[in-house]
Amino acid sequence: MPWIAPKLDWLPTDSINAADWNRIENNIIELVAYLNSIQYTTPTMTTVTNRTQTYVDVLSSINRIENNLDSVRVAFLTPPDYGPKETWVVGKGFSYLDAVRLEQNIKLLMDYGLLVFQSFRYCGATVCGDQGVII
Repeated sequence: MPWIAPKLDWLPTDSINAADWNRIENNIIELVAYLNSIQYTTPTMTTVTNRTQTYVDVLSSINRIENNLDSVRVAFLTPPDYGPKETWVVGKGFSYLDAVRLEQNIKLLMDYGLLVFQSFRYCGATVCGDQGVII
């Protein structure tokens, strides 16, 4: 799937659902593909993008997403305003602020990937002058 605009306007009354998790993981896949296309090497990761309403994410799934995103950050760069990785344990609540952090972190990495690509200076060799042997 192509890049899907991240949801950055989460409210305290919002709850995260299967489509949101699919978007988050899809965008991580797209981010990795883009960074690889501009010659950054990122670790291979496991993702899930086919959740349905009956799919239940468990702590290990959320930690996998956090670890995937953090491995991209480590392989690329840490943008300013990048939120820290969380480790999810039993009893730790997931709030709309965590959803904003994840989506914003993915967007920051993609934005910086685009900036890095735009800043590349291409160089080459040019041969000018007369043909012949230089003594």
